[in-house]
Amino acid sequence: MTDPSRNKDGFAYWRDGLFLRPDGRNADALVELIRCGLDEALSHQGAGPVYPRYDQEDRGLLVGDGRLPESPVASETVLRQLRRWLAGSVKVHHQLFAKNIVPPPSFVNLAALCTVSLFMPNGVTGEDAGETLSAELSCSRAMALLAGYDPDRAGGLFTFGGTATNLYAIKVGISKAQPDHTERGIDPGIVVVGSWPAHYSQKSACAWLGIGTQNYIATASLPDQTTNLKSLEVTCREVLERGHRLACIMGAGGTTSNMAVDDFAEIAAMRDQLVVEYGLDYTPHVHADTVIGWAYLCFIDYDLHRNPLGFSPPVVAKLSRLVERLKTVRHADSFGIDFHKTGFAPYTSSLIVMKDAQDFSRLRRDGGVMTPLFHDKDAYNPGTFTLETSRSAANMVASWLGLQALGKQGMQRLLGHALEAAEALRRHVEALAGRDMTAINSHSYGPDVFLRCYPPDDPVPDGEGDFSDTNLVRRINQYMSNLFAWLSSQPLPDVEQIAVSKTSAAFYTSAGEPVVALRLYSLNPYFSDSHARELVVRLLAGKRRFDAAHLDLGVNEGVR
Repeated sequence: MTDPSRNKDGFAYWRDGLFLRPDGRNADALVELIRCGLDEALSHQGAGPVYPRYDQEDRGLLVGDGRLPESPVASETVLRQLRRWLAGSVKVHHQLFAKNIVPPPSFVNLAALCTVSLFMPNGVTGEDAGETLSAELSCSRAMALLAGYDPDRAGGLFTFGGTATNLYAIKVGISKAQPDHTERGIDPGIVVVGSWPAHYSQKSACAWLGIGTQNYIATASLPDQTTNLKSLEVTCREVLERGHRLACIMGAGGTTSNMAVDDFAEIAAMRDQLVVEYGLDYTPHVHADTVIGWAYLCFIDYDLHRNPLGFSPPVVAKLSRLVERLKTVRHADSFGIDFHKTGFAPYTSSLIVMKDAQDFSRLRRDGGVMTPLFHDKDAYNPGTFTLETSRSAANMVASWLGLQALGKQGMQRLLGHALEAAEALRRHVEALAGRDMTAINSHSYGPDVFLRCYPPDDPVPDGEGDFSDTNLVRRINQYMSNLFAWLSSQPLPDVEQIAVSKTSAAFYTSAGEPVVALRLYSLNPYFSDSHARELVVRLLAGKRRFDAAHLDLGVNEGVR
């Protein structure tokens, strides 16, 4: 059969089925292909929180030998592969999906992302991206206002993830501590200080920037995952006493466990005192790692006493603690945002906001060594100081439109619902779990529920557990790891599936020992009290099967 794309008329027909015409009149073809893809994916998604898997033989056929076909394959035929490529993937829209911090993205955000992507605006140059870059300015201004920054002085920049927001903050800190580092390289003794519960991306950023992971110093934390500020000050003083330069202090602005938020007023005051005491010729940069916690800034002006949305007393209490801490973010020099975490946006959409937009000028590259990309000197050209030279503007527009579609109240409803879901999970664990498991983080600031499970006949510690016995902590840690590995490997029917995470450090004991736990976290607006109960029931059933299957075999002997 002759390939129709090889003759003139056939090429036009083939082309119009794949690309938007200049007049846009074939947009229905895109809509139909999206419908085709959705039908294929949804009709095979199964009833569980994980997309059905295929056996190894099918996977081998899917991957094939990696050769491209000689002739074009029909779009509908290609899209029919989607169910295979999705195999084993999580389903964030499922009611029993309670794994990690992954929200279902809003339709408005997805629609805007798809639409703007058709035009391919590159968010490094205003000459090409036009007004799409204004969405970056709008998002930045809105987030600055939420945090209490002066919106006319502040500035923000979209980037590729929470790791990048930390990277930008540390880079600015290096520029303050050693202004000539871009030309000469980083001097020995440039140090970044954070805390134990901080996301590993902080240390990764130090590696990528050439500081070295040994020059990222983690200070002690408190049981609620906030930074021990006394330890932080001692660490900063030790750095300066050794003659090192303190580039950046990274504070917790909503940790991935427990949503812990530091007091940035105290951190900034401590930093300012050190500048005076040690006669520093620079001011260390203070960054709030709020890529998760930023969303709760929407509650800062919520009337917690009147409580118009009717949240339960435990949720109001959590929000009160969060709001008091988040109000201090205005004292940080910068903070990070992941819209794809608690902003109900698709991957990847992150923003770093600087209290002083002039800090971005510290990153500006020498125009003489740049490619001839920025012809219009009057345009807003972020690419003169961004790490990226390819930066989609579609996620900027999508994020801004998505935020508008939700509004503050929509964000409050969704986040409040997540906190209510956590309370429901706690209630059902307490009512159903008996001695099998207990929630160990009742003082959490956020929706996390950490469950500590115990082997049969093992005495369950009182309350939230006695974590003073390091040997006991390690023994139950091993049991938890074995349990999670077993649960994750079981081929279960949909009606028995669960999708939860394991954390290697729900918190650290006073001896610095990490506490392993199962982690339940739902941002799904369809998650209800009955789903919370069902999730606990399924988890208990799996845990008890694990105990029955392994106890007689002696697998757990080392953890009993």
